[in-house]
Amino acid sequence: MVIQELQLEYLDDFYLLFEDLMHEGYANFPVELREYFLARDYSKKNIMLWLERNFRKIFLAMVDGEIVGFIVGDNTYGGVGFVSWLGIKPNMRKRGIGTQLLKAYEDYIITLGAHLLELYASDDVKPFYEKYGMHEIGRRNNGYFGQKNVIMDKPLGQWNSDNIRIVEHNS
Repeated sequence: MVIQELQLEYLDDFYLLFEDLMHEGYANFPVELREYFLARDYSKKNIMLWLERNFRKIFLAMVDGEIVGFIVGDNTYGGVGFVSWLGIKPNMRKRGIGTQLLKAYEDYIITLGAHLLELYASDDVKPFYEKYGMHEIGRRNNGYFGQKNVIMDKPLGQWNSDNIRIVEHNS
């Protein structure tokens, strides 16, 4: 397996997997919310713009040239790297792929001076993140889009204003 950054040449294949996982019932989101994400916030057009402008970082897990998983994370803000999505093909789960994707993103944000990795999870995947060293720091029972969120983080170091990096965004 190879972990690599998403390049435009793989955008179509990535997006097919992203759509498949959304339609599967990703994170137990209701159908209308999944459709909203696909049509608006996480449309293929928006993802293409993120890549072109270096706005977010997406890593792929590749097996024999096929995308089997991905992680979508923000570039750091205030020393915090935030994971928006982690998705693995159903037949490839429980093989360490998610762990390797998290590690790739963590390594990336450390180069940007991150002191903290953060994400929101559901209760059913919380044990996976705990095995990775993340800790529950809070809960939202009526969070973004009315969803229940387990707020988790993993300290990566100490905050230091010298670690603030400016990530160049292409315009």
